[in-house]
Amino acid sequence: MAEMPLQLEVNERNRDPRAACVLVVDVSGSMAGEPIRELSRGYEQFVEELNNDPLARKRAEVAVVTFGSGASLTVPFQEARNLTPQEFIASGTTNMAAGINMALDIIEERKQGYRAAGLEYFRPWMFLLTDGSPDPSGFDAAVTRVLDAQSAKKVTLFAVGVGDNVNFEHLRRLSSERGPLSLKGLDFSSMFAWLSSSMSRVSMSNTAHADDDSPSDPNEMIELAPPGWGKIA
Repeated sequence: MAEMPLQLEVNERNRDPRAACVLVVDVSGSMAGEPIRELSRGYEQFVEELNNDPLARKRAEVAVVTFGSGASLTVPFQEARNLTPQEFIASGTTNMAAGINMALDIIEERKQGYRAAGLEYFRPWMFLLTDGSPDPSGFDAAVTRVLDAQSAKKVTLFAVGVGDNVNFEHLRRLSSERGPLSLKGLDFSSMFAWLSSSMSRVSMSNTAHADDDSPSDPNEMIELAPPGWGKIA
């Protein structure tokens, strides 16, 4: 996939607090076939369910970063009501580091946009999906960076492994707050239903802030439904 320019315009006419989530999606060659088709179907459902929630459709903001041999901003940050289905295409290796770094970059730039617009926001989520083992180049540095971001309460990370060839040892390194989950089969549909429901719950809470100084985390204040679509890896 070709690189897309960052599009970070914030709709200032919508003064609601924002719940941002970046999907960091493995589209390497090993995802070809049924996995990538089910991923596309699950994402379409995710878009539909967010749009069916009157509050989440204007408070939830979603971006999609895909990674294969490199990383691409496939869906720039936008309000959920503007999202459209995507057909993901599998190719390349598993440059997870590139995906993590791009996701962290656009999260920080998005928060700058919120602050400039005077908008409150919830701690952004990073939701990472992979079916394999990350390319070693740059991965250690990416792990350090994402751990530092979580320690500074700048982001909350969820990691999900898909299939039988996931290197869960590497996924466990990505968060000191929660371990990775293993998706049951190719049940992307249930996973995305949980994610849309969870984002809806966050968007209804009153824990938004105008900066990163508050130690409160929506995940500590809101009881999320158990992820029945996955098991602890």
